[in-house]
Amino acid sequence: MSLPDIAAILGPPWSSGRISKRTRWPHLFGYGDIELCVCRCRIVTSVSVQTWHDPIELLNTRTNTITSFPGRMTYRQIVAALDSAGCRWRPAPYQFPGGAYLQTVPSDVVFTFRTDDEDEPEPLLENAAVSIDPHDCPPIPAGTPDDGYGA
Repeated sequence: MSLPDIAAILGPPWSSGRISKRTRWPHLFGYGDIELCVCRCRIVTSVSVQTWHDPIELLNTRTNTITSFPGRMTYRQIVAALDSAGCRWRPAPYQFPGGAYLQTVPSDVVFTFRTDDEDEPEPLLENAAVSIDPHDCPPIPAGTPDDGYGA
């Protein structure tokens, strides 16, 4: 889906900034703690939810308002919720020091957990993200009017 299509439904997002200091695109836009990574052609290439703080602010699509939810979920809570929902998961094939990943199957949502916090007895969820398949970005025609997102 394109950013203008999403904004037509949910209202305008706020700009969270560039991914790179050298180029404007890809660019991050957000609704609460939901981040959309957007290509220069305005296609959303990934969606992530930042969950490292409490509370988490998510967009309620029924009311188009930001709603707060408890944050700081543990690995055990996420696994229990996925199992309860009948969602298959596995440890992601890649891991990193001080953290852990798990990945849903087949949708490939990746949950990132921090394990290096000595004050916490259990790994805490940092974020959940899904990437969309890469695409061939079409050229933006000369004279295209500004869409408000930096055309």
